[in-house]
This record gives sequence, structure tokens and C-alpha cells, in this order.
Amino acid sequence: MEGRRGYTADEARRARLAVLVLLCLFLLPWLGLTLYNSKGEPREAIVAVSILESGDWILPMNYGGDIPYKPPMMAWLIAVLAKVLNGGVVNEYLSRLPSALASICMGVAGCAWAGRARGLRFGVMYALVGATCFEVFRASTACRLDMLLTAFMVGAMYMMFGAREAAGDRRRRAWMYAGAWVLLSCATLTKGPVGALLPCAATGAWRLLRGDRFFPTLLKMLGLSVAALALPALWYAGAYERGGERFLQLAYEENIGRLTGTMSYDSHVKPLWYNFVTLAAGLLPWTLVAAGALAMRPWRGWRPSLRGLREMSAAGGFALVGATVIFVFYCVPESKRSVYLLPMYPFVCYGLTLMMERYRASRLMRVAVWALGSLAVIVPAGFLIAGAVGAVPAELDRMPAWGPVIALGAAATGVAAIRRRGKHAAAGSVVCAMALYTFYASTAMPMVLNPRSDARLVGRVEEIFGHEGPIYSYGKGEGERLYTLNFYTGDRLRALEGLDGTRGPVLLLNAADTTAARAAGMRTELVAERSCDHRRALWAAR
Repeated sequence: MEGRRGYTADEARRARLAVLVLLCLFLLPWLGLTLYNSKGEPREAIVAVSILESGDWILPMNYGGDIPYKPPMMAWLIAVLAKVLNGGVVNEYLSRLPSALASICMGVAGCAWAGRARGLRFGVMYALVGATCFEVFRASTACRLDMLLTAFMVGAMYMMFGAREAAGDRRRRAWMYAGAWVLLSCATLTKGPVGALLPCAATGAWRLLRGDRFFPTLLKMLGLSVAALALPALWYAGAYERGGERFLQLAYEENIGRLTGTMSYDSHVKPLWYNFVTLAAGLLPWTLVAAGALAMRPWRGWRPSLRGLREMSAAGGFALVGATVIFVFYCVPESKRSVYLLPMYPFVCYGLTLMMERYRASRLMRVAVWALGSLAVIVPAGFLIAGAVGAVPAELDRMPAWGPVIALGAAATGVAAIRRRGKHAAAGSVVCAMALYTFYASTAMPMVLNPRSDARLVGRVEEIFGHEGPIYSYGKGEGERLYTLNFYTGDRLRALEGLDGTRGPVLLLNAADTTAARAAGMRTELVAERSCDHRRALWAAR
């Protein structure tokens, strides 16, 4: 059976299979090589550890009494994977696996969605361009819930798009809406109601611009978003039963307070321009290609008007409206982070892929493949040469055994792409980007980041506190916790509210607290010049 773009169903399946295999090879082998080196990843992973240790799948406590900041979908997946694949032991690889699998599924779904709109070649390019954006790659290889949330939200939007386009096929439309409901429910269980409300708002705005009637569209999108809150409401009820007012206050701050700027503490407060800068940085290396393409004014002949939007292709208009609504929404809160914008990246990449395909044989893409190919040769070669002459800085780990093989492979890829940069410039640029990211994840990132991890402090801390029992920490600031050290010591850390009457050793997160410790008759000693969680010195008092 022929597809709408002249390809068969078998060809479409082979294209999706190719994307699946490429993304698996691109992301999965390297997930466990880098130790935790900031507080975000172990803060998520320790929730799964506490689930497995306590058997509480609703509101598990960690750090002696902390409740999770976010709903439990990410922790549930990590705990299930650890139980099935590793005897119930959570490690770096398994904790990052949900993010990688979510990114892979989103890439395959994107290939299918864009392929139906503009052909198989475009669909494959779209999936790979999205996977090689810096922010997407970083989130795909981290134990953070942002990529999981993004995959659920974007997948639901693809489903709602398909439901609207399948208006004449009731059965297909019903299945599409059912799939969207499941994904929106999962998104809500990942980060709260925004996971259901924002995709429905973006899709509703697109449908209105396509000429759908206002009230039927409002009822459909509002009904779907409310229905997606039904299953998560069961968890919220169970969590409130366990956590009471403390949980309710935390849920309010994370969902309402963060949006309205009424949180009891400042959290990632940034000015409006921050979102523009972080989006440009997160789209690298394709930001530079986009800048070059925009300089050629590809919009000539198109007028920005309601009629112009309606005359765009369905997928093109959907991508434009989706990206715009998500971006504008995240400009409203005072709290801004680069990962908040992740759900708009697939839709921005639709436009990037259009540009790259339009100019794939142009000087712009030949320059792009030359630049990325050169980097694929120079960067790995620099690491190899530094290792060979013994010029690797002392604060870096040694290059792993597979490093030279990966480095030579990346260099060979760069040379081949430069030599064939004619009609294959766009594809060659993507391949070079994948080679660079592969070298980074497999070799450069462990070398640079592992020495910074607080995992190296476990032996020293156990000398002070022993190998069993609680380890006490004290920090005056809101939420000051040693999450990395807590993970690597098996959730032994406990937070103190003050030093008065304390007996035994205590880890101090702030140098100023050493004065109070000495006043209490305690002797202080330096544990580490820099803790990776807070980038400050870590002291012990006893």
C-alpha cells in the first residue's frame, strides 16, 4: 500500500527501525560511565532507592525525612528497571535509562509523524536533528525527569494532531485520543498538571488557527486535559494521606507558586532574555545553521497573517504554533531553566530540518559539514595526542581503554563527511554531530566529570562516621542537602536543624558554620575543597 508521499508501509517501517537502531547505539552504551557530579541526578535516583528499600511506592522518604519534590513516575520507572534488571540495586546506568528510552521513543514517533507529512528522508533527518541538539542530548543522558516529561507531552501532541487529521476515521480517531489521554496522564504523574494542560492548550490553539470552531475545540481540549488528571488524582490523594499539610504545601509551591512567583524561596529566578539565550545555546550546533539559513530570508513571499498560518501545511503550522505557545508559557514564571523549554525543541527542529533540507546542497551546508567534520577530527585527536605525550591535566581521569577506538572512529567520520560534502552535506553534518556527541559521552565526559564527583569522598566520610548508622549534615540554606554523597553512602545522611546539643561528627555545608561548631566546643576539619552538589568546601565537626 502506497503512502501519501509515495512510499510503501514496509519502507516506512524500515525507516523507523533504522532510526530506532541509530538512536539506541547513539545513547544507550554510555549511560553508566559518568558518576553523579551534581545534585539533580542523585536527588531523583535516591527516591527510587527509598522506594525499593521501604516498599512505599506512594510517598517514600529519603535523607531521613525528605519527601519527593515531584510526582513519582520517574522514580517508579527506575525502581522497576532496577528490580527487573539488577536485583533491586539502583545504579547510574539504570537511573538514566528512562530518559534515554523516552528520547528514543520520541525520536521514532517524530520520524513517523514528520515522515507522513513530508516523506521518509525528512522524517529520518527530523528525528536525528532533534536528537543531536545539545539540550536534548544532555537531557537524554541524565537522570532527570525533563526528557521523560517531554516525551510524554510531545507524544500526546502527535496523537492529538493525528486525531484531528483522522476526522473521517472514527476508530482511528478514538485510538488517537485514548493514546493522548494515557500519555497526558503519564506526563501529569511526571511533573504535575502542566504536563496535561500545556499540550492541550498548544494543540487547541493550532486547531483554532486551522479554522475549527471555538467552543467544540475548547470542550475537547479542556475535557481531555481534565480527564488526564483523573489517574494522577489517585496518587495525589494517597500522597496527601501520607504527607498531610506538608505534602500539600510542597505540591502547591511546585505547581502554583512556581508559576505565579509566590514560592517561599527563590528558585532559578531569571530575566526574560534568559529563555532566548538558553534556547539558542540548547539548539547547538544547529543554531549556527539556522542563523545562516535565516540570513537567506527563506520566508520571502509569505506574509505573517492568520490567513498565511492557515495556508501552511498542517504539520508546519502545528510545529510553529506548538513551539510558540510553549515558549510564551515558560516566559511567564520568574523561575526559568533551560530544560523547561525541552517540549518545544522537536517543533523547532521541524523548522531546522526544513532549512537543512532546502539548502542541503548549498554553500551553507557545505560550510556546516566542513566545520563539524573538522571538529570531529580535531577534538578527539587533541585528547589522543595529550594522552600520548602525558599532557593530560592531573585533575582529569585517564582515557578509558575504548577511548582511542572511539576517537579514531569520530575522526574517520569527519574526514569521510568532508570528502562527500556535496549533495550529502546535510546528512554528513548530522553524522558528524553524532560522532562528536558519542566521543563526548563515552570518553571526554567521564574523564572530565568523574573526578569532580562526591563519590570520591565516601571513603573519607566513612573514616569519620564509620560504615554503619546515620551520617549527619547541617546547612542553613533552604534545601541544602548532600544528595550525591547520600546516594553513594546508601541514603545514610540525615539533616540537622541546628548544632546545639549535637554530639558526634557532623558534615558542614557552609564554611561560616565552622565558627558556630567551634563555639559549641567541636573540632573542625576539611573534608573536601569542593563538594560537587554545592561547589563549596565541605567540613566535618566533631
